[in-house]
Amino acid sequence: MTTNFDVGIAQAWTPEWTTGLDGYYKQAHNLLDEGQFGAALVFSPFNYEKGKVYGWELTNTYRKDRFSAYLNFAWSMAMGTNITSAQFNFAQDDLNYIATHYVNLDHDQRVTASGGVSYLWRETTLTADALFGSGLRRDEFGVPNGGHVPSYTTVNLAAFRPFDVWGIGKITGRLAIVNVFDKSYEIRDGTGIGVGAPQFGLRRAIYAAVNKSF
Repeated sequence: MTTNFDVGIAQAWTPEWTTGLDGYYKQAHNLLDEGQFGAALVFSPFNYEKGKVYGWELTNTYRKDRFSAYLNFAWSMAMGTNITSAQFNFAQDDLNYIATHYVNLDHDQRVTASGGVSYLWRETTLTADALFGSGLRRDEFGVPNGGHVPSYTTVNLAAFRPFDVWGIGKITGRLAIVNVFDKSYEIRDGTGIGVGAPQFGLRRAIYAAVNKSF
């Protein structure tokens, strides 16, 4: 059983610029979660007797002529207590601690921010965006999910434009560079509730694509 509350407001400061603020709170009984127990990338469900998730999100969008931009910021807290199913997957010390304490869920990232810009130059749309994360949870000082992995920031670039091709018609060509500065960062370090192996973010990658609509 869950109880959800959500309230938000949006304000258009000018015809081009809009800001939004949203706050939420969820309280759950028998909160369902998933974990990776062991080295195999197979997720197993389990339940917390009680859970709560709350936070707020701030959004900004701007659009004028050929230029547009956005900036988002989010703060979140997700916690649970007392594991009531699939206890065989956990160490007894962790079960004892979680039975009497609220702990952060493994997918709880306290701060997330993203922003981007785009510009239409002739027929080509150029875009750039960035993502910041404060890091997912890890064990620390003997507390399950008591800390978090280091924060990370990635930057991406992309361009796309339409083309007229004889015999085919209009197609769209796209080129994207993900993680432009080849930032090496850890998503998980192999510790934490239901985290059986370390995982890393995508290194620099270049993608090219051609789309055709029918």
